[in-house]
Amino acid sequence: MPDKGRIMSQTYYERQSKLIELYKECIIKKEMKASEVVMALRLIGFSESMASSQVREWAARSNTDEIETSRTSNKRLKQIISLEKYMLRMGFGKKYYDKYVKLLEKYKNKEISESEFRNELMQFGYSKIFTEYTIGK
Repeated sequence: MPDKGRIMSQTYYERQSKLIELYKECIIKKEMKASEVVMALRLIGFSESMASSQVREWAARSNTDEIETSRTSNKRLKQIISLEKYMLRMGFGKKYYDKYVKLLEKYKNKEISESEFRNELMQFGYSKIFTEYTIGK
């Protein structure tokens, strides 16, 4: 992949790699839809074609049918949410993160409904997991 001149810190790179691995696990275990993961990969810097080919490759892998407890599944989802917040804050910069915070405050103050809040977050490109977690919190 050609270098686009973007310099990443080691921490950012490690968290991005961890997030990609978590998305991969979610696709293999069928916890997220392919379209959601493509959108999430696009947010962290993948092109449309690269993200969709990557997701197709992951989906083709067979699930080993390992029994997984709900605790490990919830832990993985919480890690995804935490890493998405970090990636969005660092990757998009303060401008987009401020939009998220303002939207969250409107929702908390009951200025917008839950469905409007969900639609706005999904339009920003946040994943369904992140959106549902934010609403539930």
